[in-house]
Amino acid sequence: MSHAKTWYILVPCVLLVLLLAALLGVAEARRTVPLDPEIRRVVVIHLDTTRADDLSCNGGIPRTPNIDQVAARGMRYTNSIAPLPKTSPSVASFMTGRLANRHGVYTIGGKLQDKYTTLAEVLRDHGFVTGGFSSNPVVDKVGQDKEKSAGFDQGFDVFKAIRNLPDVPEGAEANAVPRALCETLVQEAMAFVDENRNDKFFLWMLNLDPHAPYAPPAPYDTLYTNHPEVRAGSVKLRPEVIHNQAYVSWRLDSHEYVARHMGEVTLTDFWIGKLLRKIRQLPGKTLLVITADHGESLGDANYWFGHGSNIRHPCVNVPLIIACDGIVPVGESDALVANVDVAPTILGLLGVPGDPLGADGRSLQPTFDRQDPWPGRLVPLQTYYGKNWRGIRSSRFCLQSLLDPKSGRRLQSLLYHIADDPTETSDVSTDFPDVLSVLLEAEESWFVRGERPAEEVHLRHEPEMIRRLKSLGYMQ
Repeated sequence: MSHAKTWYILVPCVLLVLLLAALLGVAEARRTVPLDPEIRRVVVIHLDTTRADDLSCNGGIPRTPNIDQVAARGMRYTNSIAPLPKTSPSVASFMTGRLANRHGVYTIGGKLQDKYTTLAEVLRDHGFVTGGFSSNPVVDKVGQDKEKSAGFDQGFDVFKAIRNLPDVPEGAEANAVPRALCETLVQEAMAFVDENRNDKFFLWMLNLDPHAPYAPPAPYDTLYTNHPEVRAGSVKLRPEVIHNQAYVSWRLDSHEYVARHMGEVTLTDFWIGKLLRKIRQLPGKTLLVITADHGESLGDANYWFGHGSNIRHPCVNVPLIIACDGIVPVGESDALVANVDVAPTILGLLGVPGDPLGADGRSLQPTFDRQDPWPGRLVPLQTYYGKNWRGIRSSRFCLQSLLDPKSGRRLQSLLYHIADDPTETSDVSTDFPDVLSVLLEAEESWFVRGERPAEEVHLRHEPEMIRRLKSLGYMQ
C-alpha cells in the first residue's frame, strides 16, 4: 500500500475522533487580542454573486486592481466557502457567525429574527457607529412595520438600501437596460464615511451588480467579449439548460453573458476603489474584509447562470481577503475557512468578546502564523433551492448528497478530492471509502442527529418581496 493511501486511511480515524469539535468549530474559536486603539474602522465589503476565481488576484480573468491592492497588503484565503450559497442565508451567517441550521435563514426572502445577535449590534455596543448599505433588495424591509423588516438592519445606526432597479420594457430581455448600482451605493457609503470620519465606525456593503441579468454599462458590457479564454468555452445556449430564462436568450452564445458578468465584477472593483481611497485618507487603522455572499455557475457541470441549486465549487467557493496594516500579516492561506468565521475574526482582532453571537465560526487569527491550524476541520453545506443538497466540506474533500425533497432520504452521494480535483470532475467514492464513511457520519451527525434546525420566518408572501424576487429572477 502506498504512503499516500495509508495517510488517507489514517486521517479519517483522526477526523472521527474530532468530529464533534470539527463540526462546531470550538477549539481556538474564542481567542482575542488586546484592543488596538489605532483600529478606528471596520469595513466589510460583500460582492454579490462573485466567484473565488472572478478576482485577478485569485488568477481570474476579470481585472480587479483595487481589490488586488488590498490582497497585496493582507491575507488572501484560497479555500474560503459560503456553506449555503444564497444571499439571505449567507449574509445571515456573516452577521451572526452561525450556520443556517442555527440562525434559521435558508432561502431568499428569509428573515433574520431579532433573537439572534448580530456583529453590528456587538460593535455598536462597543462604541462603533454602524452603517449598512445594500443594493440587493432581499435584505431590505418590505414596509414600515418592523415585522416586515428582513432583519438584516439589526444593529445599524444607518441602513440604506438602493432600490432603483431599472425598469425593463415589456418583452425586452432583463439586461436590455444598463445598470450601475454600485455607483449610487458607494456614494451613499462615502457620505457615511465623511459624516463619521472622526468616530470609530463599522461599514458594511453588499454590491449587487455582478448578479444576473449582467447588464453593465459600456465599456464594461463588452470588456471581455473577445477574451480568448472566455470565447473558448462558448456554446450555443438552449432554453432547457438555462437556469433563468428571464435573464438570458438562447439566441446568443454563452460567452456574451459570461463576459457581461465579468464586466460587472470589474465595474464593481472600480467603484470600490473610490471608497477605499477615501478611507485611506483617514487617520488610524482600518480593518478591511472583502468577500462574497456566494459564487455563480457559468456553465459548470452544465448549470448556466445561477447559484444555489447545488453545492458545487462555483457557487460555494468565494473570495476572502482580510487586511489591517501592522496587525494582519501579508500572506496566503489554504486553510478551510467560511463566512461564519468573519465576525469572530473581527471581534477577536478588536479584543471584543464574541460570546453574544454564540457563533459556530472561529477567529482566523491562528491562520496568520500557521498555514493550516485546523487540518481536520469539517464544515456542513446545504441548499434547498431547486434540488435539496447537503454535504460536508473538509480541507481536501467534499461530500455532496442529493436528497429526496419529500422524504429527506439520501438519493445519491458524491465524493470529490478537491485538493487534486478543484473543479470536481470525478467522483472518488470508491477510491476513498474510509473518507466517504467519515464524511457521511459527519453529515448524519449535523443534519440528522444534531440539534433541531432553527425555524425559518420569511417574507416571501409579501407582495413587495414577491416583486423583488421577480426582479432578481427568483420567481416568474
